[in-house]
Amino acid sequence: MVNVTMDQIIAFRNNGDFFGGASLPLKGAYKLNKIKKAVEKESEFYTEKFQEIVDAYAKKDENGELIFSEDGNQIMIKDGMIEECNKALEDLQTLEVEIENYDFSLQDLGENITCTPEELEVLMPFME
Repeated sequence: MVNVTMDQIIAFRNNGDFFGGASLPLKGAYKLNKIKKAVEKESEFYTEKFQEIVDAYAKKDENGELIFSEDGNQIMIKDGMIEECNKALEDLQTLEVEIENYDFSLQDLGENITCTPEELEVLMPFME
């Protein structure tokens, strides 16, 4: 088993498809697919809990719709609840979860794969 935080899970979910159409060695493709499935399962939990936080702390209009900032990029938080909301979000993001260790390594990517340091950073928590 490998311990990762929810924010590492979400980073992988959001950015872990940079190999998209790349041709990986069979063993590497298998291991990466297993990691993706484990990440999907954990990210479902994250999504549920994130929605609960939004429901508890977000300002809503008379129709129950979320109220966003003027630029439309942020959900507005109920007055006096910002610190509590931030704490709930931090607790969710830093929550450690265990996923199966598939002994994924750089060698599993093969010789012909290239990636940026940022892309590699997303993979590193899942590597041996």
